[in-house]
Amino acid sequence: MRTKIREIVKGIIKELFDEEVEFDIQHPPDEKMGDYSVNAPFLLANKLKKSPNDIAKTILDEIDSEIIESASQIKGFINFRIKKESWLEELTKSITPDYGNGNLGEGKKVLIEFVSANPTGPLTVAHARSAAYGDSLARVLESQSYNVDREYYINDSGNQIKNLGDSVRLKIEELKGKEIQYPPNTYQGEYIEQIAREVMDKNIEDYGEFAGDRILKTINETLKRLRIDFDEWVRESKIIKEGKVEAIITDLQKLKPNPLTEREGALWFTPGNRERVFRRSDGSWTYIVPDIAYHRFKFERGYDLLIDLLGPDHQDHVPELKKSLSLLGYPEEKLEVKIIQWVTLKRGEETVKMSKRQGSYITIDELVDEVGVDAARFFYLLRKSSVPMDFDLELAKEESERNPVYYVQYGHARISSLLELAEEKGYSIDSKENLLKLNKKEEWNLIKKIPEFTETLEDSARIRESHLLTHYLLDISKLYHNFYQNIRILDGNKDLIPQRLFLSNAVRNVIRKGLKLLGVSAPERM
Repeated sequence: MRTKIREIVKGIIKELFDEEVEFDIQHPPDEKMGDYSVNAPFLLANKLKKSPNDIAKTILDEIDSEIIESASQIKGFINFRIKKESWLEELTKSITPDYGNGNLGEGKKVLIEFVSANPTGPLTVAHARSAAYGDSLARVLESQSYNVDREYYINDSGNQIKNLGDSVRLKIEELKGKEIQYPPNTYQGEYIEQIAREVMDKNIEDYGEFAGDRILKTINETLKRLRIDFDEWVRESKIIKEGKVEAIITDLQKLKPNPLTEREGALWFTPGNRERVFRRSDGSWTYIVPDIAYHRFKFERGYDLLIDLLGPDHQDHVPELKKSLSLLGYPEEKLEVKIIQWVTLKRGEETVKMSKRQGSYITIDELVDEVGVDAARFFYLLRKSSVPMDFDLELAKEESERNPVYYVQYGHARISSLLELAEEKGYSIDSKENLLKLNKKEEWNLIKKIPEFTETLEDSARIRESHLLTHYLLDISKLYHNFYQNIRILDGNKDLIPQRLFLSNAVRNVIRKGLKLLGVSAPERM
């Protein structure tokens, strides 16, 4: 519906003013004002040197569409009321499996890198937010005709792997009876003892490499449990061994002016307002240089868009990453970096402390054991990714309408039970006949809400956020629960049973598809 309004208004603006403008289409704050509101007159005012009110009146005079019942202007906004027949035509489409799919992406190739935790310990609840967000974003983008690959970057070189190996070696010595004082940079979780016991009687050349591979296997198993599969796993060590890092330095040094400067035995990246060490005086690379090489490798594979989901601790190196790639000829606008903020895990009033080195943390596996995959994924997607969040363990386990995922899933199960019973009684649940008979407020609240599903998916894909979808599912579930409580369906007006069943079927379809795009199950019974 929103797409049709956009086409109508754009066409009129082009014909009247020979202008093109990207305007917003929103739902008015009061339904008495109409179904949709357009701010195009405000955006045209400066260009045309006219008041928004005058522009709105001129546009109104040209509106003639079979889907629009009426149009009016209030303070420069154009408000539209859609004909009932148009709403019902949209309703008839909403029970199809591909309802909500769009063409925003036009087949563009997208690579989403997410999680990418160092293979030095199990994935924690902090990693779970990036995991749920990245996978649901990929699903939403795919629904809008993007060709999406999911990728995990394995940081398997550098000091953290050496420290991991030292941690295992020291634990072996401790298990053999030696008293050990662990340095502050070692890892001491229970998983270190498990690995140490496994290798203590084996001839292992590199404890760090062995432990990293073993932990990476566990990470993959955990992600699969969270319903996440990666298309590619790329190792930092391979990027380095293939000479991709040296190639970055060589190519940067060829530029004029040269953005790299030798000073005090180190190599510095110096353009812009900041300086950053690329190569230390001992000859080792800082974190950012292999990362630049990795991103060039991404671009070389022909992707139209790269999306990185990073934790707040990686935010500082983003400007140099983008600047380096830009100097090498890769457009900055083709790399989007989203910072996934921290999670605070709560158990009642108590905040659970986490430290991977000391072994005091909650893993994703422990979280799933306690609250389940559905609650874990849904809760992580309730907030915008750039906003820190509290994860309420007790609420996530609660079987009540206070628990958002339970509330939405219960709505789906309620509709499924209703439709199953209806079919047993011989009623059709997909008859499109006489839908104009529906005239209750509760019915029309749902009829007008259903098309917002397509709008929500497009908006989610456009701004790369899934919380719009979780809140849409909560909204439509609330409307359906109200409808169900106030409208007698199978034991009410016999002439309206098929129409109300069709409406219920349409709601079930969007809830089911929405949950699937979030990676959450849609149970038939609860």
